[in-house]
Amino acid sequence: MRDTKYEILVWLPSPMGDAVLCTPALRAIRQRFKSSRISFLAKPTVREVLSPSRFNDIWLEQQISNPLAIAKKLKKHKFTHAILFKNSFASALAAFLAGIPSRIGYAREGRGLLLTDKLYPPKLPDGKFKPISMIDYYLAIASWLGCNTTDRNLELLIDPQEDMKLSAKLPEAADFEGPVVVIVPGGAFGPSKCWLSERFAATADWLIASYNATVVVSVAPNPAEKRIAKEICDSSKHKLINLADRPITAGELKSLFSAADLVITNDTGPRHIAIALRRKIISLFGPNDPAWTDTGYENEIQIAGEAPCAPCCKPICEKKEHLCMQAITVEMVCKAAKKLLENNKKQPAPGAKQKFVEISKSFFIDPDYKIALSELGLTSIDAVFSFNAAKNLAKDNLSRHRSRLQFEINSPPSPSPTTVFLKRYDRPPISVQLKNWLMHRSRQSCAFFDFEPANKLAAAGINTPKTVSHGEQWGLFFEKRSFIITEKIPNAESLERKLPDCFTTPATVENLKLRRSFIAQLAAFVKKFHETNYRHRDLYFSHIFYGANGQFYLIDLARTFRPILRRRRFRIKDITQLYYSAPGRYFSKTDRLRFYFRLTGHGKLARKDKVFIGKVINKAKRIARHDIKHGRPVPFAS
Repeated sequence: MRDTKYEILVWLPSPMGDAVLCTPALRAIRQRFKSSRISFLAKPTVREVLSPSRFNDIWLEQQISNPLAIAKKLKKHKFTHAILFKNSFASALAAFLAGIPSRIGYAREGRGLLLTDKLYPPKLPDGKFKPISMIDYYLAIASWLGCNTTDRNLELLIDPQEDMKLSAKLPEAADFEGPVVVIVPGGAFGPSKCWLSERFAATADWLIASYNATVVVSVAPNPAEKRIAKEICDSSKHKLINLADRPITAGELKSLFSAADLVITNDTGPRHIAIALRRKIISLFGPNDPAWTDTGYENEIQIAGEAPCAPCCKPICEKKEHLCMQAITVEMVCKAAKKLLENNKKQPAPGAKQKFVEISKSFFIDPDYKIALSELGLTSIDAVFSFNAAKNLAKDNLSRHRSRLQFEINSPPSPSPTTVFLKRYDRPPISVQLKNWLMHRSRQSCAFFDFEPANKLAAAGINTPKTVSHGEQWGLFFEKRSFIITEKIPNAESLERKLPDCFTTPATVENLKLRRSFIAQLAAFVKKFHETNYRHRDLYFSHIFYGANGQFYLIDLARTFRPILRRRRFRIKDITQLYYSAPGRYFSKTDRLRFYFRLTGHGKLARKDKVFIGKVINKAKRIARHDIKHGRPVPFAS
């Protein structure tokens, strides 16, 4: 399949967790088939969890199970392709009866004859299915279609309206003092996955006593899970928030999770929501093999109950005692909670809007940092511009109206101080302001043009420095002063200063594999950035940071903007700056071509690709001539 104007049906899996695990494949398909119209068919709960989505154009709800009735409904849409992530025989039969010419999916459940393109899940020698992550299981279908499948990150977005609905149902959310911990003690699979209610209660009591935590018990609105929630709340010595008493929707659950500092859950659907929203999470495994749902997420601690009969993959335990879940102790879970709450800083969730409060006129601050900045007297714009107890990061080429400072603040729950950067704009020239307004198509302060892209890019899943505080002061029409304070990216360095060790150490077979993986990840990051329609204007290695967690970060966001016209020209400029700043002694021509293939998703060079690459190289040579003239090194030629 090439990227052309197809009518594509994507039939999503029914379990909520599986649908979330499918999101990397959905993203890959959307990126591959930008010109096509993509329709998702799903159960209402799945639609609610995945909405809003940037991966499809149309939603079709599956309200019925009869394949004949579904086929009649699908026939009206004249689909050219059906991508069946749902494994059932009925789904393949409905697509076949609807007359959809191309039907892609796994040949299982006896439906192979109904498919035009068949994949076969890997099996063990005994004939059983080999345990592989469902992320890779679904990505294999996307790969079959020619998609770039290097990005395995789960992804969900949050509708801001759901935040308002949650606040109405859960007014306590506005007054959370300590960390917010959500426990998910149920499981649609069956009771064999459920940890003991009294142990959930004991863990909740420890969290409240140790951290003054707010503990929320989240269950599905069915009798079995309501009973579990009641058992936990009755066993606890403290007051817990029981959502069985005031059920919330799947959309509101995402909003709740986005505010959580920690989620403790059985191996069930909400676990994947927490991971997709980048929460800290403890997952408890008993009868099921963790390999089936492995995500590689760095902020998850998995605790698997050791038992001779595990994993059995049975929904109801057939033993006299539930050995696997009993093997997980309260001490194990509390130790994991302590590690996550104390050793990892809270990060805003992709898709979740960071909240700020106004503590003085036009002075906004993230509530988590209010005490830390107050200790330094930073509670007003005047105080910010008179503050000098910091390291001055002034450079020779820095404009007179700009200043940059670095200092440290105490930011609980981190045991060590946090480094932050302060950018100040003091009476910027009118010409500068007018230029900014024209480029961004809005009348805003200089600092706002740094703050706004950070929020929007973070919501789109692009890692950016976390904003601590921002503010502005206006005259009659023009800006007087503005500022922004951001956190230093933890355990990360710019690519200009430090490349991964696989580039700087001898070229072994393993290092070559790691280099290729890094190049693929960098290309996916840049591609995802450009898909937001932002361009950077200074997309050099110095403005891309790489963390010890394997994540990329984008800085100097005041240089980003969304062009209405000539987007391709600015994309060429961005790629040229990357090409130029990639050191020649580490990145070969083959590496650069590999980056381009990953960036575009093309398998071979077409004429338009050669034209694009030619423009990049010519522009890089012009930059080189300018730098040589001024005695500066040329990285790509080194």
